Amino acid sequence: MPTHLNLPDQVLTLWSFSLTARQLLLLLVGAGIGGTLWQHLAVLGHHGVFGQALRLLLALLPFLLAFFIACYQYAGRYLEVWGVVLVRYRLRPTCYLWRSIRAYEHHLSPLVPGEVTLDRDEKASPQTSSTLIRRKAR
Repeated sequence: MPTHLNLPDQVLTLWSFSLTARQLLLLLVGAGIGGTLWQHLAVLGHHGVFGQALRLLLALLPFLLAFFIACYQYAGRYLEVWGVVLVRYRLRPTCYLWRSIRAYEHHLSPLVPGEVTLDRDEKASPQTSSTLIRRKAR
């Protein structure tokens, strides 16, 4: 009987540390950005050991951030999934309005514009029918 079917496939395994395709891709992106920063911060290398240490620290930040995003889960979801949830939450309207009034029941709300004629197939309640008849008589 196969087991571990709900686990993602491991692409790279180094000793006891295994990476999925998602984690490997995120780490490669972080390393690429860090390498680019390392090259662009070559000016700091001229300031001695302190400049080199600052250059290394600044170049490691994107890789460490990518490592954190790749490995950390909160409530069973990765951080990029939480980012999508947050964006969708922010894009939704903040106030919902519920209007359950039917269009042919004018006595319930003055917000329903115009007169509505009832089709033969529509059956109104006795109270609605009598209200509509009274309104037509006026």
